[in-house]
Amino acid sequence: MKLLTKAHISQRRLIEILRVIEGADKPVGARAISDALSIRGYDLGERAVRYNLKILDELGFTKKRGYSGRMLTQLGTRELGDALVDDRIGFVNTRIEEYMYRTSFNLAARRGDVIANTSVVDKADFEKICDILSRGFDAGYTICRRIHILDEGETHSCGEIPAGCLGISTLCSITLDGVLMKNGIPVVTSFAGVVQIKDGEPVEFTDLIAYAGSSLDPMKVFMARKVTRAADAIFKGSGKVLANVREVPVAAADMAVGLLEQLKSIGFGGLIMVGDPGDPVLGCPVGSGKIGIAFYAGVNGPVAAEELGANIKTMPISMLVDYSRTIELK
Repeated sequence: MKLLTKAHISQRRLIEILRVIEGADKPVGARAISDALSIRGYDLGERAVRYNLKILDELGFTKKRGYSGRMLTQLGTRELGDALVDDRIGFVNTRIEEYMYRTSFNLAARRGDVIANTSVVDKADFEKICDILSRGFDAGYTICRRIHILDEGETHSCGEIPAGCLGISTLCSITLDGVLMKNGIPVVTSFAGVVQIKDGEPVEFTDLIAYAGSSLDPMKVFMARKVTRAADAIFKGSGKVLANVREVPVAAADMAVGLLEQLKSIGFGGLIMVGDPGDPVLGCPVGSGKIGIAFYAGVNGPVAAEELGANIKTMPISMLVDYSRTIELK
């Protein structure tokens, strides 16, 4: 529980920092933010504020104005306006549920829409990144070998692919939740986290953020904090990768496992484990009367590419893709 409490507090601090910046009429520095947070009841020193500001910069919510301090970006203003306020707590789960509902992938026909993450990459890095994505799937840390390519000028839910770039859509593990739901199995994506890998085997979650009550996408937060060592896990066998856990009722466990086996038979991977009723999954709590199912995140390949120096920007759960339009990585 200590782990989860720390994660919740971290999110609230990010929100409060955004609110402090929004309330200033000029760029505001770490010291002034720290003082303002103290008045609001958050004991966060100047050094800790700087660390959190780096996270907000990575998320695209803030930007530096020389030595003067930070200002909100347009994205930051929009997020604060309609996603970070108290009455929108839980919007991440709502967004996931909407995508799950819109998933139309049919196992037997191997057709329909799947949920994808979108990575914007330099064209010069495309082949290198595709090789890393392929290696990530071979190592078991991503969901599928198939990708969808967006050319420069094409649009997706997060914007347009810039000149000189390509978009690479990788399948998101939430697709599997959508398949379970469409086959009559109640499923809730409960936690996102960082899994320690040792000698090719998952050891435990070292950090967790609950989707319920979250006002920031947990995957985006972990990516911005750069707490992974996905490339080490893929190429050396030990590291830290992203994963998530979903819960299904015990009564539906056998049916869920059967569907996961079918998905595996047509090329879907990334399953970490299916837990026993009510038992934690690698240290992640699971509700009474439920089983936990842990999957590696579909963004681990792009995260590894970034760790290895590729110029890449990844947006989790960004679009629906017709599975028939995807191609298989070599």
